Amino acid sequence: MYDAFWNNITRAENNAWTMIAVYGALIAGVGLAQTLLTPVGASFVLIVFGYLASSFSASANLWFRRNLTMIGRLESQFLNPSDYGFLLPSRYKEPRRFWTIENWTVLIVAYPLVSTILSLVLLFPPIETKTVAPVSADGLALIFATIVIGLFFTAYFASVQSCNYSRFLEETSGPNPRGDS
Repeated sequence: MYDAFWNNITRAENNAWTMIAVYGALIAGVGLAQTLLTPVGASFVLIVFGYLASSFSASANLWFRRNLTMIGRLESQFLNPSDYGFLLPSRYKEPRRFWTIENWTVLIVAYPLVSTILSLVLLFPPIETKTVAPVSADGLALIFATIVIGLFFTAYFASVQSCNYSRFLEETSGPNPRGDS
């Protein structure tokens, strides 16, 4: 079980790197296809993909935290209470929080932020480089609606994942069979 939990963590971390690579390729592809896509079309693609990537990061965070918690619980069955603070940091005895400043949470925020900033640059390029026609009000409305809907969906999905993790902790926290506190 211990190896399976660590393999799941490794798989989740590898998926994060894969998503970053795909996101980078998408940005490069949008940059190369800028003459084929309108600024609104390119912005739409970036924003939608950014929010999807953010949701995937929230899901990966749930499984990452779950497996770390399961590893900690498994280790607590074999370690003495005095081993915490000596072999392992004391905080490893407690379940991990869902919201931390680690790669998953940073990615949940970074994907939509980068997508929105890049979209704004596409929609409102610096004056000296303006070679495309101005963006229509309908195009701006579409992008604004996409940002708002994407933000709502991503925030909702991340909160559901956070609640799922809290429920997992509640449902699986039972008495310690060794009687240790």
